[in-house]
Amino acid sequence: MGTTLVAGQNAKLSNTHLTFKLNVINAPSANLDASAILLATNGKVSSDDDFIFFNQPQHTSGALIQKDGSTFSVDLSKVPPHLEKIVFVLTVEQSLSALASGYHFRIFGDSDDFEFTGQGSGRSEKSLIVSEIYRRNGDWKVKVVDQGFTGGMAPLAEHFGVEVDASAGQGARTPSPPPKPVEKRPISLSKITLEKKGDTVSLEKKSNSFGKIHVNLNWNQGSGAVKKGLLGSLMSGNKGGIDLDLGCMYEFRDGSKGIVQALGNNFGSLDSAPYMFLDGDDRTGAVNTGESLYINGKHWNDIKRVMIFAFIYEGVPNWAQTDGRVVISTPEQPEIEIRMDATGSDQNFCVIAMLENRNGSLNIAKEVNYFAGHQVADEQYGFGFKWKVGRK
Repeated sequence: MGTTLVAGQNAKLSNTHLTFKLNVINAPSANLDASAILLATNGKVSSDDDFIFFNQPQHTSGALIQKDGSTFSVDLSKVPPHLEKIVFVLTVEQSLSALASGYHFRIFGDSDDFEFTGQGSGRSEKSLIVSEIYRRNGDWKVKVVDQGFTGGMAPLAEHFGVEVDASAGQGARTPSPPPKPVEKRPISLSKITLEKKGDTVSLEKKSNSFGKIHVNLNWNQGSGAVKKGLLGSLMSGNKGGIDLDLGCMYEFRDGSKGIVQALGNNFGSLDSAPYMFLDGDDRTGAVNTGESLYINGKHWNDIKRVMIFAFIYEGVPNWAQTDGRVVISTPEQPEIEIRMDATGSDQNFCVIAMLENRNGSLNIAKEVNYFAGHQVADEQYGFGFKWKVGRK
């Protein structure tokens, strides 16, 4: 057990490497999000990078990493000189009153160990500054803050110099989006976009399963452009219709592996193994909704990983012209968008995303890596298939 602090109390930290862990007690129906904000000397955010949450789990300096939904790794030796405070935030959609038994945090290192238990019952606030680590006269200290904001994430963000578009995403869960400094556009609360290669988001189950996981591949042809078959402008020099396929390589926790794709007519099945199904193969480009792959989330516990890819079956690749994007939708979860934003690639195979089972959660990572075909991608990601030439 650590040293118990009270609200408003601070304590000097001896370690530079620390773990901050936040827990709630007996609140199975509460929708919760944990996040952290690094602040400059004026107490305000200085960059989008200074907001750490599940869509942006690591600070560029390496000083702060969100390890899972409630655990942060802190390295105070890496905090940039212009940043002097790390604030830890808890957001509860229903309000803190949903935490009938309160919340608890612990911060610890080799020789530091402090904890605090806060009350939830009877409180109307929806966002809470739980604690802060701050630099004072060359020393680092931890302080219990326990300061709530009734309006939720928006007023808390504004408190730190962030402008939030409160009209976005009304009526839906808004899981701690990254703030934008006041001089930039207001943030959108309706969708999570994985901006950079390697960005990840982790989704937790809302019930006994994730339900039907929908992976949709679509594209833009540009304003006023004529669609010439599927991704017609993607292929330079191809006079006929072109053929872009959505598919996946998968691995189960028991070691079994396979592929779902139109090539070889391996469309899969949703209700039996592999519990993944490719809904048709659009060879003409006539389907405006693109191509869709479904994963049966009731069997997510059996799955280890699913690699989502797109493959140009015919033609010369020109990915830069397409603005291709994948949207991953799961019931009761925010949509996850991944754009195929690399330019100049002359490879015909793109690994778009990796879906991994991490202790039952659904972890989605942006890959957008290009290869000269299935086999080369397999060698990189280590599925270990035996390959031969295939036809539709």
